[in-house]
Amino acid sequence: MRLLGPGLAWLIFLIALPGAAEIYRWTDENGRVHFTQDLGQVPGRYRKQAETGAKGSSGSSRVQTYSGGASAVRRALPARAASGDDGQTYRIQVQRAGTGMLVNVRLNNAVTAPFLLDTGASDVLIPQSVADRLGLQIGPDTRTKRYSTANGMVEHSVVMLRSVSLGKASVENVPASVSPSMGVGLLGLSFFNHFTYNIDAAAGVVTLTRNRLAESGRIRGGRSQAQWRAEYANLHRRIARIEREYERKATSKTRERQRLEEEQAKLERQLELLEAEADQAHVPMVWRQ
Repeated sequence: MRLLGPGLAWLIFLIALPGAAEIYRWTDENGRVHFTQDLGQVPGRYRKQAETGAKGSSGSSRVQTYSGGASAVRRALPARAASGDDGQTYRIQVQRAGTGMLVNVRLNNAVTAPFLLDTGASDVLIPQSVADRLGLQIGPDTRTKRYSTANGMVEHSVVMLRSVSLGKASVENVPASVSPSMGVGLLGLSFFNHFTYNIDAAAGVVTLTRNRLAESGRIRGGRSQAQWRAEYANLHRRIARIEREYERKATSKTRERQRLEEEQAKLERQLELLEAEADQAHVPMVWRQ
């Protein structure tokens, strides 16, 4: 008998769940985030954490919401839509998963995986297991980005997906991040901002209509001017903080100063990688300030 891979098994498990159930989320001692709709599947020592997350009035602890630091704008992130279908409208059925909405997403026209719709996430977020199936190469010289989540700041590797498809709505060159802890992906604004969109939770339908922000030049490399500025500002702030801390250290604390020098070198390398990405996307200099 052929065994199902972890991604397909997770997909079938989620699709089979009753729509009225809650999604329980808990973080184990290794920092890995788990999801289930059966409270009995939650280990006893994490059950109180999972129940609190499912019953919280804000809902923020049910699924981590990712923000890249800049305020997300509904139409502010398209890179390039598939040719020949500008203005086309798509209606896609979605699966209710407790308080969330689940869809099957096709990545790089090679791997299909379950994603939760999360229009509060600035980027598409890919679980590490899905990145491995895609064969994405993430090394020490890969650019990283900080994200604000319900559980605090995290830093993830940044990748560029060749394509992301939800039903027949497909977008090329989509910025995404890779999470080592999430078990299911989040379909965020780096996909949705290619469209004017409406999510009808009651009907279980998401409606997407193409926009032309990339063609108008208001979007470069998948980001708006405000988002590019935020990326640069974040790195410059972090470098400036290290420089100030370095100056405060006594010369006798050579080990601490060495640590700060290494940290500054890493951030300056990240700035170089961001510059290379901006050059490739023909980002105006005024957007980099």
